[in-house]
Amino acid sequence: MKDKVGIIIGLIVTILVLLTLVIWMMNLATLTFSEIGSFAIIIILVTTASYVIWDRAKNIRKGFPAKDERLINISYKAGYYGFIAAIWSAVFGQVIIDILFDYELEGSRVAALVVIVSGIVFIATYLYMAVKGKNV
Repeated sequence: MKDKVGIIIGLIVTILVLLTLVIWMMNLATLTFSEIGSFAIIIILVTTASYVIWDRAKNIRKGFPAKDERLINISYKAGYYGFIAAIWSAVFGQVIIDILFDYELEGSRVAALVVIVSGIVFIATYLYMAVKGKNV
């Protein structure tokens, strides 16, 4: 029952995020390059979260637990790598953007960079380790 509640909450959050994204897109007069990039990143994150929800729902339908021990360990490892990426993106993101584009990021942009980088690293390592199997 606990697993089903988690899946239902995940579906509700996914639908709300997509609805918010659609409302945001419809209220924009013109799309800039940064907004298109933001939309792309949000779509990638939502798609990957939907895959994880689908995989857990598939396990429940087959009578297995939503998360087995291997997926729990993979989640911990991917979370660790995402955390490390968040720290280093906060430290070096500002410097690299300043060197490459001669532009100093505002605090809110640095926070967005940290969230995006840690999310992408978490997703990439989670999917890699889930596909690679137990030898990770």
